[in-house]
Amino acid sequence: MRLDIQELQANDGTTLGFDFSLPLDKALADYVDGTASVKGTVANHGGFLLLESGVSVSAKGVCARCGELFDTSHSFTVSRPVARELNEENDEYILTDEDGFLDLEGVFSEELLLELPTKLLCREDCKGLCPKCGKNLNRGACGCSQKEIDPRLEVLKALLNNG
Repeated sequence: MRLDIQELQANDGTTLGFDFSLPLDKALADYVDGTASVKGTVANHGGFLLLESGVSVSAKGVCARCGELFDTSHSFTVSRPVARELNEENDEYILTDEDGFLDLEGVFSEELLLELPTKLLCREDCKGLCPKCGKNLNRGACGCSQKEIDPRLEVLKALLNNG
């Protein structure tokens, strides 16, 4: 979605609203079948443009430990100044293109990457998968016999048994 802010830039004290949905794409690999709802404004405060919005994400996620699908949701706010050009490098500002448009999809795709968790868990105490047989340990213990001990740590096992 591209937002034309040329008229907004010319009129102090005006506000321009936006409301759209952004599908979560392949850049967010752990999220499946979800959207981000974005609603906000760009306001001109005496020549200073400020974008303020709320973002709500509702999706299915893939747990990083057990690989199960689960429902997840996240919300966050974005408040960033908008500029046509910068005199010095500043990551805080959102830049418009040469035509005076603001690429909201690009802005919020970047914000999603920065704000959403990099590692999704179905629950905080997820036990994951057994490294030997691959069973989901959240559903119960696996049938693997005794856990194998790394041969380099056998010396520590002997210390524990003697102590």
